[in-house]
Amino acid sequence: MSPPHERRSPVQSDAQDTSLPAGTAAQVEPMVCAVINHVARLLSQAIADRLAELGVTLGQLPALLALYEQDGLTQSELARRTGVEQPTMAVNLRRMERDGLIARTPDPGDARRALVGLTPKAKSIREPVRQLRAGIDEDSLTGFTPAEHVQLRDFLARITGNLDTMLNARPKADPTGG
Repeated sequence: MSPPHERRSPVQSDAQDTSLPAGTAAQVEPMVCAVINHVARLLSQAIADRLAELGVTLGQLPALLALYEQDGLTQSELARRTGVEQPTMAVNLRRMERDGLIARTPDPGDARRALVGLTPKAKSIREPVRQLRAGIDEDSLTGFTPAEHVQLRDFLARITGNLDTMLNARPKADPTGG
């Protein structure tokens, strides 16, 4: 075990094969979930840092991407498409409105609802956002062959499917406590 004052990467294992050079696969955390979690945190930080230059936060990105696919969605449609809870989406949309990224207009088909639309500011950063995401993909996969890139994407898709199945198979908690 490392001394408490020594900083280690969260993906390093305490059980290391010291016969191998530092940084080899054998010296990496053996739990895939820990490695994926660490990678996700690093990717999130890289994306957040670059998005800040465009005046966008990481929390706003899912709604922005959904609106780039289809402008003029309701808050509930955005929440459903992005997998974000309604209260969180409401907060994100208020911030996006404050930041000049979206505008809400009454839904002509239902006066009780508002449609969320992109502003010219949000439309003007569509390509920079796409380039930013592609650049992070490229940077994070430096040293991977195209075949390894595809293989990694396929492995992650399988893990995602397994986790979706696992989570959807669990019984839902009874909100009434009964």
